[in-house]
Amino acid sequence: MNLLVARLSNARAVAWWFGGAPPDDPLGPIEQDVDAVRDEACKVVSENQSSCSPPKPTPTPTSRTGGGFDLSLLSLLLWVLLIAAVLLLVAVIANRVGGRSSRAKHARDTAADDLPEDDVEERVVAIDRSREPFDWRAEADEHRRAGRFREALRCRYRALVGDLARRGVIDEIPGRTTGEHRLQMHEVRPAVAPLFDEAAELFDGAWYGHYDVDEHDDDRFVVLAGQVMNAAEARR
Repeated sequence: MNLLVARLSNARAVAWWFGGAPPDDPLGPIEQDVDAVRDEACKVVSENQSSCSPPKPTPTPTSRTGGGFDLSLLSLLLWVLLIAAVLLLVAVIANRVGGRSSRAKHARDTAADDLPEDDVEERVVAIDRSREPFDWRAEADEHRRAGRFREALRCRYRALVGDLARRGVIDEIPGRTTGEHRLQMHEVRPAVAPLFDEAAELFDGAWYGHYDVDEHDDDRFVVLAGQVMNAAEARR
């Protein structure tokens, strides 16, 4: 305690020595060296001189752009790898789904190709149920007996178309022309088409061309109709 008082006294003496008012005059001018006063105060307060050293500046954080590894770059790399993995997974799934769809479509097409041609056609042909082929042939026989061979050929052609429709070959649509029948026959039965063309031309010449026809033409049509039906049945 005595040591502290002595040092404080010395501090006052030092302050008075360097100029200014005497230590007993608190209102006098003060012209003192601030650093010297601080040093004296530190000597009074502490025996450890290091506590009076000027404060050390706050260390600035070291930049990571130099020798250290930037963690943000690692994060970016991980995100890129994750996105690439997701895109690869999506591509694999899309490829598998597309492959399955293609295989299923190919299987359906193959199954349709393996079906008998008649089975496919029988589902699409139209049949006129208002009159059966038997009735047309019966009417043709009546016309023949009466010498109306043009009318007989017309009825026999209608009977032939009705028979072919019931075999699933061509459509039986009232009002359809022989040209439409022949075109469809060439599409579905190319092997039978020449015989059918000959029968259709015989009917066209008698009915639309107004050619003179007789019983020999009627007999010829009956033979051609039988050959057409036999060829159609053989193709089944």
